[in-house]
Amino acid sequence: MKLIRRGSAVIALVSVVWLWPDLATAQGSSAPRYEPLVRGWEQFFRVTWEPFERWGRPSLGGYIVNDGGLTAMRARLLVEALDPSGNVVKQTVQWVGSPIPPGARVYFEVPVPQSAPAYRVSVFAFDWLQTASLEAP
Repeated sequence: MKLIRRGSAVIALVSVVWLWPDLATAQGSSAPRYEPLVRGWEQFFRVTWEPFERWGRPSLGGYIVNDGGLTAMRARLLVEALDPSGNVVKQTVQWVGSPIPPGARVYFEVPVPQSAPAYRVSVFAFDWLQTASLEAP
């Protein structure tokens, strides 16, 4: 039994050492860039925000308006920190925290990944709340 465990440990160690250069290369390269999961989210939502500091940390506060016909649930925002040229330097995904009924404007506050000259906020993902009604014949 000990021989099998040692053999498994040796195989795992060799695998990690063998993959190490690939892991280093992956971390040295540019990180994956997130994009909103729902293309065309702009037809359903409007987002406005302003940067501020809370306890010395950068944050964004703003509103998300639901122009769609259904309540949006589990909405997440993609917050991007931009350099002076408009290039993305950091990204984070944050929960809005409450349902967004149709026609409603909901306030949000989210921490930002780092202090930056500019930010971009988009709706990363959401689910529509759909209900059914039963009618008696």
